[in-house]
Amino acid sequence: MSQMDPGAQDADATTGFPDRGPTVFIVTTTTLSLATLFVAARMVSRVGILRRTGWDDYMVVVAWLIAVFLSLSIDLGTKSGLGRHDRDIDLKKLPELRVCEYVFSILYNPALMATKTSILIFYLRLSKNTQMVLRLASWAVLGIVNVAGTILTFMNIFQCVPIPAAWDMTVPFVRCIPLLTEFICAAPVNITTDLAILALPIPVLTGMRLPSRQKTILIMTFGLGIFVTIVDVIRIFYLQQALNHIPLSPSDLLSVYGHSAGFSWNASFALMWSAVEVNVGIICACIPTLKPLIIRILPAMLVDPHGTLRSSTRTGGSSSSNNPTTKDDRRTSTGTAALTIPAASHLSPGEDNELDDLEISPSTLGPISIRDFLSSHPDPTLPLPKETAAPPVPVPVPEKKGTYFGFVNLPPPQSLLHLTSCKALRYCTAVTILFFLWGFSYGLLNTLNNAVAAVTGMSTAQTLGLTSVYWGAGYFLGPLVVGGGGLEGIGGFKATFIVGLLIYGAGTIMFWPGAVLGAYGGFMVCGFVVGFGLAVLETAANPFLVLCGPVEHADARLLLAQGVQAVASVLSGVLADRVFFFFGGSSTEDEKLDSTTLIDVQWTYLAVTLLSVLLALFFFYMPLPEVADAELAELAARLPVDPKRRLAGGISLRTWTVGLAVLCQWCYVAAQENMSLFFQQLVTAFGAHHHPGGPSKHNGAALAITLPNYLQVSHSVFALSRFLAGGLCILSTRHASNPFLPTPRMILTLSIALSTLSVITAVVLPTSTDPNVAVIPIILFYFFEGPIWPLTFSLGMRGQGERTKRAAAWLTMGGSGPGAWPFVSYGIMQAGGSVQLAMIVVVVLLAVAAVFPAFLGLVKGARELADVPPSAEGGENRRQDTKASEGDVEMGAEKGGKSANREGGLLGQQLRPGWPGSRASLSLDPDQSQPSQHQAPWESQVLDTRILQD
Repeated sequence: MSQMDPGAQDADATTGFPDRGPTVFIVTTTTLSLATLFVAARMVSRVGILRRTGWDDYMVVVAWLIAVFLSLSIDLGTKSGLGRHDRDIDLKKLPELRVCEYVFSILYNPALMATKTSILIFYLRLSKNTQMVLRLASWAVLGIVNVAGTILTFMNIFQCVPIPAAWDMTVPFVRCIPLLTEFICAAPVNITTDLAILALPIPVLTGMRLPSRQKTILIMTFGLGIFVTIVDVIRIFYLQQALNHIPLSPSDLLSVYGHSAGFSWNASFALMWSAVEVNVGIICACIPTLKPLIIRILPAMLVDPHGTLRSSTRTGGSSSSNNPTTKDDRRTSTGTAALTIPAASHLSPGEDNELDDLEISPSTLGPISIRDFLSSHPDPTLPLPKETAAPPVPVPVPEKKGTYFGFVNLPPPQSLLHLTSCKALRYCTAVTILFFLWGFSYGLLNTLNNAVAAVTGMSTAQTLGLTSVYWGAGYFLGPLVVGGGGLEGIGGFKATFIVGLLIYGAGTIMFWPGAVLGAYGGFMVCGFVVGFGLAVLETAANPFLVLCGPVEHADARLLLAQGVQAVASVLSGVLADRVFFFFGGSSTEDEKLDSTTLIDVQWTYLAVTLLSVLLALFFFYMPLPEVADAELAELAARLPVDPKRRLAGGISLRTWTVGLAVLCQWCYVAAQENMSLFFQQLVTAFGAHHHPGGPSKHNGAALAITLPNYLQVSHSVFALSRFLAGGLCILSTRHASNPFLPTPRMILTLSIALSTLSVITAVVLPTSTDPNVAVIPIILFYFFEGPIWPLTFSLGMRGQGERTKRAAAWLTMGGSGPGAWPFVSYGIMQAGGSVQLAMIVVVVLLAVAAVFPAFLGLVKGARELADVPPSAEGGENRRQDTKASEGDVEMGAEKGGKSANREGGLLGQQLRPGWPGSRASLSLDPDQSQPSQHQAPWESQVLDTRILQD
């Protein structure tokens, strides 16, 4: 047996050669049988017991029919050689095998599409008249599932021209879609929709008060979707094993599905897991509808022996029909107020409405909460004890006691501005996870761009385009389109975090198609979406840390969190250089990255996507503190200087401050990226008497350590400087009278000045300088520049009052500077200038950025605004004098009352307590630090009793 037989352990006892066919046949047939059993049980429940069906029932039957033929195509394929090596396949059965593979390829996407459509229709009828957000999300996922599924299905049907060439090897083909590659490219759609379907019902499930038995059953039922996602990942893994060559041309023979070497062996488990995915998905779609059948067969699972419902949404004790229900009796054991509805035994079953699932007539009951829809109700045909047959069954309305998520009671959130240092630490730690996330992403960016350029043969200008779209487009549009609106008009910090994480996760999963196809356009789209999502996150995370806790430590908090981001960049950079790629100085020029190299990175991006979804769920349930615009206006009123005071040009002090801060950010980030992008060229420009236009082997060998290691050292000192600056800010706050401790404003001034000096040194050094010496000022540049971004952000937010959140969005948009300036440096080099001459751009950008700290130091009002924190009280008399001041240039200032009323917007009104703008909005009364808390919306929303009528 050849040494290339990884499956020697799979040798069949009858044939004597490795054969995965029997395993594939058994697993596929078993899962299909289970799916058939559950579909039959669903039909008995819906047709036999309830005598009513809906579109979700029709779609699951369609999915089952497709799954039958899909599974049969795999089973028949195993009889024709599927699961064997090419040399062990009977050539007479090869045409039959190709037909089976073609049938599977056109049935897989319709089976998934029908299954997911059935589940989403079930969600829609479950959430009718409840949260509009959940319904809109269900409709969105339903549209994505069906549009993507339809496109992929037609692509599979017409995969070859002419069509018979897809299965008939005797028909010459003109061109074929590389279908195996297409399956892997479509994986992000499947994984994303799987995660969405898994997450959509979680707010409903976690908002219910149910006994442990019912809660366990419900969680296990909906939690089976995790298994479907895991199966999908396993399937993709085996597909990737079968992808030993990426066809670069549609006329390549290997682009025909099933024609690649070892396909039948390598892809057999992928086809098997595809069948498992479809069949298990059908099972998951059927389980939530089996309650009426389970009550008939095993009533003890959902109904206790005394005939009372096993639900904490009912009364804790039983009442006799001879004892009338009193007002005091209408309290549950949990202390919640209850509404009285007739007992199930008084209701007529079989009505044509949604409550048939509960065996309750809508004419008797009317609307019912979604919690009661999912909780169990006894079958009226079962005998009930006399004492429980007649009395009314109360439905509770939860009291205002914090937020209940089914598993844990969480206290209501406080205002950001009323937190002590200890309480703020918990929230700041949670949000710092986001800084680590985008630091990790940024660390992969440069190395990944270099690898993409090597694989696809990009020009330098195209490589710069990847960075440009990340910063220039993503960071400009993210805060403008979503970030600022999320903070002010959609739902506050919580909603912005969740939206940003989901956009970022969508961007990382988009890397899959680009990695498989090596398509430049795919990487451009991925970079844009990732930058867009991270910009949305940064729009909320930076001001959150500035405002969360005592104001005197705002600069230190942001510096330390940004230090964590820098550490993540170092870690991901090391991972990229040491694990994913052998690129740059650690490899020789003769080494080439092949077309499958990028696929190895996709698993890291998948992990980042899953982490993003988990973090979004985490922030959904975490009662993050919020802050109203009126509170921010009151905070600005306690400053020692009036931020709305007019300066030169009739522009207010706060407008000058934020405007120059945005300019500083824009120039600084452009300078930073210029240095990072041309780091290799700049270092290798030294140590030679001439510079032919690029790094040479001689220059690389003269380095004491490799270029990637020098770059990692630079990023490490960059992170170190942020932690040191944070420590200095803490010390300067605690020892304000010490003249030797610099204030945040002074640290910013020194950082920009010393960074500029370091770049000038690198520019003026002769090219004959030892590169190990010349790299020192370059490393010092990274060290001195570290505190610039966080300090500019925190100082730029000073005195912004009710428009603080908008200012945060503007400051984040300042990160879009690299969208254009790297091309300027590249143009200088293309025109014949040296890389040192091109670094003059960095010096100019830093000089312009220095205008902001100069303004803070030279203008008295700006200096007081930056150096003196708001007082605990005071400023009232001055505020009375300036309250009626007119003509502040920004012309967007709104009255505190109007801002407070607008705070939160639609999502804030719809989502659970703790969102700004909801009924539990934060109070401005300093004596009332705990906001009022109302029940979660799904606790009391009602289901329309007429939905899903035939």
